[in-house]
Amino acid sequence: MNCKKITASVLLAAFAAFSPVAAFAGSAEGAGTAQISERESACYQYENGGLRLLIPKAYDNLLVTEIVKDRKDGMLYRVSEKASVEAAKKLSYDSRGAGWLFSIGQIDEGRRRELLCGDMSGAEIFARDANGKYYVFCHPTDVRYMREDNAAMKRDQDQWTMLNEWAHKDVRENFLKDNSLETMVYDNSEISMAIARAAYKPDVRYTVSTTQYGPIEPKNFDAAPFAEQLLQNAVYERTDAEVPDGEYVVLAFPDEGFRYDFFKLKDHENYVREVRPDGTETLFKAIFFYGSARASAVMQEWYDALTE
Repeated sequence: MNCKKITASVLLAAFAAFSPVAAFAGSAEGAGTAQISERESACYQYENGGLRLLIPKAYDNLLVTEIVKDRKDGMLYRVSEKASVEAAKKLSYDSRGAGWLFSIGQIDEGRRRELLCGDMSGAEIFARDANGKYYVFCHPTDVRYMREDNAAMKRDQDQWTMLNEWAHKDVRENFLKDNSLETMVYDNSEISMAIARAAYKPDVRYTVSTTQYGPIEPKNFDAAPFAEQLLQNAVYERTDAEVPDGEYVVLAFPDEGFRYDFFKLKDHENYVREVRPDGTETLFKAIFFYGSARASAVMQEWYDALTE
């Protein structure tokens, strides 16, 4: 997946555009159904594996919409700007990546865990279905806009901008609604990747510690239930707030030399300090979209389970 890094602030904005409830959108009735029907009449519908992608009729002839029949790597759809593809062919360039706007793929639980453990630059897990499958939105890290000459580049810039805005602002939200999917958000920050690796990679050495019993290094321990509470529909944003006082739960990676301190001070339970091997410290705040989760409380539960 050749895609661009998504920041926490971008995820916050994207989440605000999506349905704000953790329920399957297909149950909407009344006005919502009427709006969908109106939009459907203005779109061409593509279908792959029982999943629909609606392309506005005003854009459809400007695009190359590929239905991935073999579903290689779980991909369902790949959408590119037609003029860029044609320009690449005329210039005898590789047209495969020209004009690429986005792709949508389906992955299973194992692949989701694998992705969360590493850099997902340009890939966003944005939805889940009732069968436990997840959906990934991919887009390029570089500019794929192509024309035969500079004059054509300048002439068609507005069209390229328009298609990119549609791809990044509307496609995920509409795909969710049209396929009755549940919104998912993962920020893929350094903290999130560390938590995921601790939970999902057996060969990663980590410890959890408090002042109660000191560091505990897990052996054959399933940390997934705790990691999911810290990862799912959550983002970790840098903050210039003052570092909280008092005790904290430490998630440390001895072989890599860095750690995360989850503060327990009342009203500061979602503050996390990152300490790098060179001593550099950065303070983050966890933002959870649903409920009133407290990051340090989850880490304390993780620690308590280890002590048992």
